[in-house]
Amino acid sequence: MVSDRSGAAGLPAEWAVLGKHPGQSMGYEVLAGSLPSTRAQRYLWSATTGTPDAREPASGLPWRVFLSGAEKETGSVCAVVDTSWDGSKDGTGRPSYTWRLLLLEWSAASRAGVTWTALDRAVSLAASDSVPRAATVAPVRTPATELAGTVDRLGFEWAAGMAALLLDGHQLVITPPPGGAVPDVAERVRILDAICSLLPYGCRAWLSGATWTGKAEHGLRLVFAAAARTGQQEVALRTGRPPAPQGEAARIYLGELLRVRAKRESTTDVVAHLLAATAAVPLREPGTAVRVLQELDLLDSVLNDIRRGRGRVDDVQRLLDLQAAGSLDEQRLGALVSFLAGCARRPDGAAARAVLTRHWTARVPDLLAADVVSRAASKETLTLAREYLELLRGLEGTHPGSFERLFTVLATTERYDPAWVGSLAYMVEKEFGHISEAVDRILVDSREAGLAWQRVLLEDQNRVRDLRPLSRLVTLAGQVRVERRPGWLRFAGVLTGQTGPAEVFPGDAAEFVSGHEDAWRIALEIARQHGRPVVFGLMWDVLRQAVDSGGQRDVLPLLDALLPPGAPDLMPEAAADADLLRVLAGLNGADSRLALSMSRLRRLSPDPAVLDAYAATIAQRTEGDPALKDRVVEALLGDEPDPGNSWTVLSWWIRRRPSTEATVRDGLARRLASSDYSRWVGIDLPDDLVDSLVHRSGLGWLRPVQRLRVAARGRAEVSEFSRIIADACPDRRFSGPLLDEIASLIGDLGAWWAFDLTTELDQRRPGLGFAVYEALGSSPFHREVRDRLVRYSADEENRHRRILGALRAAAPGHDRPPQRPAYRPPPNPAAGPVPGAAPAAPPPPQPPTGYPEHPDDRAVAQQYQADDQRRGLLGRFKNRGRP
Repeated sequence: MVSDRSGAAGLPAEWAVLGKHPGQSMGYEVLAGSLPSTRAQRYLWSATTGTPDAREPASGLPWRVFLSGAEKETGSVCAVVDTSWDGSKDGTGRPSYTWRLLLLEWSAASRAGVTWTALDRAVSLAASDSVPRAATVAPVRTPATELAGTVDRLGFEWAAGMAALLLDGHQLVITPPPGGAVPDVAERVRILDAICSLLPYGCRAWLSGATWTGKAEHGLRLVFAAAARTGQQEVALRTGRPPAPQGEAARIYLGELLRVRAKRESTTDVVAHLLAATAAVPLREPGTAVRVLQELDLLDSVLNDIRRGRGRVDDVQRLLDLQAAGSLDEQRLGALVSFLAGCARRPDGAAARAVLTRHWTARVPDLLAADVVSRAASKETLTLAREYLELLRGLEGTHPGSFERLFTVLATTERYDPAWVGSLAYMVEKEFGHISEAVDRILVDSREAGLAWQRVLLEDQNRVRDLRPLSRLVTLAGQVRVERRPGWLRFAGVLTGQTGPAEVFPGDAAEFVSGHEDAWRIALEIARQHGRPVVFGLMWDVLRQAVDSGGQRDVLPLLDALLPPGAPDLMPEAAADADLLRVLAGLNGADSRLALSMSRLRRLSPDPAVLDAYAATIAQRTEGDPALKDRVVEALLGDEPDPGNSWTVLSWWIRRRPSTEATVRDGLARRLASSDYSRWVGIDLPDDLVDSLVHRSGLGWLRPVQRLRVAARGRAEVSEFSRIIADACPDRRFSGPLLDEIASLIGDLGAWWAFDLTTELDQRRPGLGFAVYEALGSSPFHREVRDRLVRYSADEENRHRRILGALRAAAPGHDRPPQRPAYRPPPNPAAGPVPGAAPAAPPPPQPPTGYPEHPDDRAVAQQYQADDQRRGLLGRFKNRGRP
């Protein structure tokens, strides 16, 4: 015999079947059941009120009889007996009926609030089972609204009068109205249940009823029948008003019932209150029922006091002692539970905790959660949730699982502020050490909740560096495809070392830091402590924004701590990002010295692959940002030339991004036009870049100066130097950088080399060598070289005087050499006049000598001419040297 085929957990019930075996002609007996046969027979015979009469259609089977006891049974029960006939007959040919009993002990039935409607449905299912089994009754409380609806259809005054007569001790017989028919069995059960619902539920400890009775004597209190028997009160269904009760308590009860109904807008309130009064009410104490009914106003008065802030724990205790907490609707019970929980949180809350524990219901966590989320999310509601959780943590010993239930309901309430949920989740983990996978899933699935949780986590990171909670969520998020994970958790996976940078999408780092203003700083500190420099490149956009908004003085120390220049394992991409941020910081005034900007590049390995990766990062970051691009070019050029890594990166950049060449050219031009130009000449610049530079105003000297340096490095002959200088000075004028380079060469190679050079220059272009001396003598920048040449020329002059003296001493009697006409070199139409020399007079006609000129004479004449030039040069140097 099973009352619920749905498989839902139910209340255990006893059962029994009374009938005859096939062909049996003697009396009925218990055929099967879980009850002892003797006890089963008492209840079964108590429900026997006769046999159906075919002449009365209303008496047709099945019959339902509801019992609260039986003769010789001392305790109250909640039982139903179903009388049916399947068409079988006994040995005498008469119908063989079957009685089925379903019985619950009163304590279990009253706690669950089992009504006759619920019993009727249970026995209806049981009657359809061909094989009896262990019985259960679904613990579904018949809704107060359903019973109240039947009361209203019957008419409240009629139903209330019937209830008052029952309380007065009458046996009531409901008969069909004049000219009317009796409703079907199910409706009759509802009518019986509705009348009883206007009495306290505890009256069912003695109430009994039947959907129909025959002619046999019985003691049932409320039945349907064709007519009343002696001692019974007959009342037609829904007709007029029942007779007034005789007993004082019953009259008072009827008056109170009509009063409270008039006071309220619905019958449901009255029925719900009475159904909740499950304490047994003895038949001989009708005054108890009156007090229970009057407690309906007590509930309202207690709730009103609570709403006005005047609630008292004693009043709530008295109310719950009279009215079971589980029988109250959500709104009223929620108000009582919240009040008790609020009192229990106070230092003097022992009494409130005792009342809450004594009247505990499984709905308490849900009601407390509902109280929290009924208010707008705020710090106050978070504090309230913490206090409720703390209260239930203290009650875990007697009510295990209540803490977890409250936490889960709070965190999973739909449409509540997800940021509040994130803060709650972190608070519970931090203060109670409690985590829930269901709540963690909320943090993973809800971006707002997750970021709020992360925000308070990062705030705590200022005090305690514990990334285990973050690692737990990263692990949970790792159970789904990478593209479905929240962006902030993808980045967190890199930060904690659980995933690689390849799994991070653009914007993930920005999402991670969006929840907290210092998140980028904390992330860098965490990365430094855990050796995760790879996060730096992922945070480029975030860190650039921080620098652009004036945070460079915070970024740079963290940058240097995470990616110190010269670190042996520094990745080129990270080095490029760090150097770029340093450049940006310079743009914002943190430090404008270019030498500091690209410090990591200058310490990188010269490996081409490393520098290519560095250059590629630079090119990518500066794409579409002309201001940054120009500044980076300036930083790569630097304050000091770096012909190594910096120029390699610039060359790569120019090859991959030809538009960069113009910026590089402009930067070089400025440096070559400065007073420190000499340092920049030594860079091995591409020919096309040099070609574009030499055409700029004032930079025509660049090519010959570079060639002179190449010749010097190659230890070229003096003729090569003279060729370069002669090609660069067709007008015998020297640019400052070219003269500086010639002076530098003389300083390195000596004054004798200068003499050879100028002699070569004169041979290539007469007067050009002398112009070198003129330019050096006129320049205020080469005093040391000029002084060195003066000394050399003076020494040579003195030497030649000694030579002349020696020559004169070797020919006594001759004061001077034989007089010959002054030697004049043949005119050279291609050569112009020597700068600074007097116009040459035309040579006098040469008398014939009569013999050929001796070769030595030509050599002597050339030596005289050289001596004259040196004397003139010496005089010029000496004059130039005077102040």
